[in-house]
Amino acid sequence: MDPIDATKRKPRRTHGTPSYTYRNRFAYALLAAGTAVFAIWSLTPIQRIANEKLCQAVAQTEQERDRKALFDFAAPRTSKFIKEAIEESEEQRIK
Repeated sequence: MDPIDATKRKPRRTHGTPSYTYRNRFAYALLAAGTAVFAIWSLTPIQRIANEKLCQAVAQTEQERDRKALFDFAAPRTSKFIKEAIEESEEQRIK
């Protein structure tokens, strides 16, 4: 029976293999690229301009505020609100 050649077997761990070093290099490169992109984005005026445009897009106009207020005014009333209104009207009738 021939002895088993240990160099041809698959490793049980990735530590110490070429794929381990390439994986680490890829991860470090990805982290460095992400950090560089974030630094460029946050330290240049592009970020300020984009933030202003986003705020303008999200901001409510006067018409939208009026429309929402109208819907809030016509919202269904709770029983607590109705009881308070009845008590208030009775108090005003008594006076």
